[in-house]
Amino acid sequence: MKRARATPLWTALLLSALAHAITLSGGWLQLPQTRADPPPLMARLELATPAIKPPAPAPVIKRTAKPRATTIAVAPATLRSDAPAPWSLPASEPVAEAEASAPIAQIEPRSPEPEPVVLANAAPSTFAPELAFIKTLPKRGRIAYDLNYYLSDAPTLVGRTVQTWEALDNTYKLDSLSETVGLARLTRFGPRVYHSSGTVSERGLQPERFTAKVVIRGKSDDSAAAFDWSNHALQFGRPTEQQNAALPSGSQDLLSFMYQLSLAPPPRGRLQMPITNGVRFERYEIDVLDEEIITTPLGNLRALPVKQVRRQGRESIEVWLAAEYHYLPVRIRVMNRDGTPGGEQIATEISIGEK
Repeated sequence: MKRARATPLWTALLLSALAHAITLSGGWLQLPQTRADPPPLMARLELATPAIKPPAPAPVIKRTAKPRATTIAVAPATLRSDAPAPWSLPASEPVAEAEASAPIAQIEPRSPEPEPVVLANAAPSTFAPELAFIKTLPKRGRIAYDLNYYLSDAPTLVGRTVQTWEALDNTYKLDSLSETVGLARLTRFGPRVYHSSGTVSERGLQPERFTAKVVIRGKSDDSAAAFDWSNHALQFGRPTEQQNAALPSGSQDLLSFMYQLSLAPPPRGRLQMPITNGVRFERYEIDVLDEEIITTPLGNLRALPVKQVRRQGRESIEVWLAAEYHYLPVRIRVMNRDGTPGGEQIATEISIGEK
């Protein structure tokens, strides 16, 4: 009976001691209270507030104001306008007025005022040669040529050509005589005689009469052209086939046009010139090319090539004007209808006299 009562008593004492021990240690009851710390929460709230403060508008206004003032200075009229352009500042703003006044003085020297001067110095196109027609031919002159025909693409000497001129009292006469030599006399080609005469004006040569006499197989083919400048009319053709045409200013004949070009060498490019050969009256299209060096019996010469634009199924002519010899014709070439070289005459002698 004593052991049964003692056991509950010891049990009660042990439980009481354990409860006191836990209460004095205070371990797990205080853990949630020690972790909850309000000061960090308050610090977070205070850091969020200054992030909203920074006033950004001020630097934006300064950055955009300066380039606008420069734009207005380039175009001063915008400052005086009552309705300024949308990209410029209002004219009433004192800042824009102050900043615009200084740049204007700096930009004025860079204004594109010299441009009209450059345009004024531009070459007056096809009218430039006409303004240079203040000289005339030497009073007398003579050019001798070797006459070659192309056989198998090689030039072969077949004759001689002599061109002479005389310019007195504002009039001129041009003559050209071509004759075959040696065995070439037996060919179909015979003498060729051309004559041109007229006046010399401030615009150059103005032909009044042109004649051509070409002998082929012993028969003479004659043609002529009469220039009526007062009525602007041209009569041309063979004696039995006369034709009439309007006479444009600057018209030339087959002989005079070469010497007309020597009086005022044209600039590089293409020009048009009405020309008659006695049988036909046509507007020649002529290409003026860059100067080149050509080999002649007179030596290497700097020459200006002037070439008629080739037409399908038609003959054409090419002339080289020697810069060292008053741009006189020193090489003349006739192209066949198929575009191959036909005949060529090249200068061997040039004589110029003023008496």
